[in-house]
Amino acid sequence: MMKDQEIEKEEKVNKLQWFLFVIVIPLLFAIALTLVITTIAGVNVFDVAKKYGAKVPGVSQLVGETKTTSEQVLKKNIVEQKATIEEQKMKIKELEKEAENKQKQIDSLKQEIERLNAELSAKQEEEAQSSSNEAKQTVQDISKMYETMSPKNAAAIISEMSDGDAINILSSLSSDKAAAILEKMTPANAAKYTALLTKRAEVSTSE
Repeated sequence: MMKDQEIEKEEKVNKLQWFLFVIVIPLLFAIALTLVITTIAGVNVFDVAKKYGAKVPGVSQLVGETKTTSEQVLKKNIVEQKATIEEQKMKIKELEKEAENKQKQIDSLKQEIERLNAELSAKQEEEAQSSSNEAKQTVQDISKMYETMSPKNAAAIISEMSDGDAINILSSLSSDKAAAILEKMTPANAAKYTALLTKRAEVSTSE
């Protein structure tokens, strides 16, 4: 019984050795030799194997699955990129809208500043006009006072004034009163004020 088992084991080992030495090793050697020869000849064995393997049901299915997976990854990347682009477009639109609102605020502030400047200019002009009217009224009141004053006293007071104030008063008086006051002044003052009055008259005429 034991001998029979040992004989069977030896037969199996012998068959395996025969299979390796007769079929497997020569086949591997032939494949290696073929790869070397085709590589030297410039033929891409893997492309050829892929081409013909695609026609084999099992291999073609494997290749098809790989191709499908690559397409799916590519489509997924395209979808993600489109989503990113759309998101960036939305952000750009939001920024443009925000910039537009800021510009509207700036324009509104500019209009408010222009309105306030216009009001300030009008107020300043009104105040200047009011001051001018008050000054005129003051000169007229003073002139009335000098109209009633004696020429001698008026000449003494006016001679002590600044040239501008003196000319303002003399020019507001009647010609007869101004002449009477000038007669009571020293020749130097009378000549000076007469020249200033003449100059003011010329300026008023040219305006």
